[in-house]
Amino acid sequence: MKTRISAMICLLCVLGYSDLTRAEDPYSQRVADPYALSPDPPTMSSGTNELYLSFMAGIALPSSADATFTDGTQPTIIPNVDYASSMSIGGSGGIWFPTRNKLAGFDLGVEITGFVWYPDVNCCVENFNGQTNASGQFQGTTTEMSGIYIGPNFLLRYPMAISESYPNGRWHPYVGIGVGAHMMSFRPGGNRGVSSCCVPGGDLTTNPITDQRATTVGFMGIGGVKAHLFKYVAAFVEAKYLMAHHDHLATDRYGLSIPGSLTGNALVMNEYSSSINTILVHAGLAVHFDFRP
Repeated sequence: MKTRISAMICLLCVLGYSDLTRAEDPYSQRVADPYALSPDPPTMSSGTNELYLSFMAGIALPSSADATFTDGTQPTIIPNVDYASSMSIGGSGGIWFPTRNKLAGFDLGVEITGFVWYPDVNCCVENFNGQTNASGQFQGTTTEMSGIYIGPNFLLRYPMAISESYPNGRWHPYVGIGVGAHMMSFRPGGNRGVSSCCVPGGDLTTNPITDQRATTVGFMGIGGVKAHLFKYVAAFVEAKYLMAHHDHLATDRYGLSIPGSLTGNALVMNEYSSSINTILVHAGLAVHFDFRP
């Protein structure tokens, strides 16, 4: 009799443990009830902060602008100075934050970006980088310029094609705004571009005409599309519109600078102000990382 009672108690314990296990197993619940809700798809809120490093290259397209010289008794305006298009390279590093569920599906991000480009003023702009002399020849040369921008961007993206493999989206469009340091380096064109030379034997006879620099605040708008090639590698294309106004740029207006002897240069600089507004189109690759706080 005792044996039968013990066996029945053991059987009840086994059955009770089995029911408890099934109650705690969500998969068992889904099998028992095929209409039960499935778990929410993975989102940034349930995921991680997303860090990335980007490398890019492309083209810079400066717009023509007036140059206002202040070296005389009255300001002199040279209209439509044609800043040249050029290549551009740069990089950025940033982080996306898990804010999607709070912002109607959008994520917020911040990055630090930097790039260079070369908006030279090509020869020959009369009374900007040279002048025509009495013999009818232009005395002057290209005004060599280089731009450097470094600053933060504040970004907004909308993840697309969210899946288990890509919880932050397989691809996403994004927009942003930024403000940073906009520095222009410039080399005045003088003596038809001669900057340095050496005589036979290696003796230096002239010094190069050194670069001058001016820095101001630049403002930028940005928009682009990024798509993952692999889980942690993505390709992107983006366009930027960069605006800055400089009050202390300079050029040799009449081509009068002459490289001097070992003691220095006969450098002539005429200061002017101008807006440097540039469209940049960059393409590149980004490496993404998971970051779990």
